[in-house]
Amino acid sequence: MKALLRKDIYLMLTQFRALFLVMVIFSAIPGGLLVPFTFLYAMMLTSVSLMSVDEQTQWEALALMLPYSRRQLVTVKYVMGWLGIAAALVVSVMLQGLWAVTGAYELQKGFFDTMCLYAAIAGVGLALMLPVNFRFGYAKGRIMTILFAGIIGGAVGASMGGGDGFYTLLKVTSRIPTPVYPLLAAALCAATIPLSVAGYKKRVEK
Repeated sequence: MKALLRKDIYLMLTQFRALFLVMVIFSAIPGGLLVPFTFLYAMMLTSVSLMSVDEQTQWEALALMLPYSRRQLVTVKYVMGWLGIAAALVVSVMLQGLWAVTGAYELQKGFFDTMCLYAAIAGVGLALMLPVNFRFGYAKGRIMTILFAGIIGGAVGASMGGGDGFYTLLKVTSRIPTPVYPLLAAALCAATIPLSVAGYKKRVEK
């Protein structure tokens, strides 16, 4: 499992460096208006995009000959997605907090709560996208990926609308402690791992 993680981390650092820079820039823009895209990119880059690279390089054919179980090959993409979302949360909070510390920009009330909500939305997106892509492959599943990305974008847009700025969705979930949001999303993701494993087996063994 550690070797699979190292392989995916290496791919990210070599294939997607420009996108990493874009994500950092989005996270650093004062006000956090582009921060939601950081979470969206982090979620897709560390999971779906890596799956597309695996397909293009025929990695799956090689992986099936290595001493890894189907569950390990699937779970590593979930772990990468969780790591990406966690990194987006940490980087966004740190960079936006830096503006507040320097006095260049004052964070709005509930900023951290909203970041947790964005992380949860990205986690739900991960739970939706990965089973589809493992079942049909990235090439066939990209239409559904685009659809799910649109749904996530709509949820983010809803959170940015209304008279309360981008905290509207917090009203719906106000009774749940905000740090719990990402944990609930991660639990939802974990619950879909067996579904992804079953779909992956059907695709590679047909």
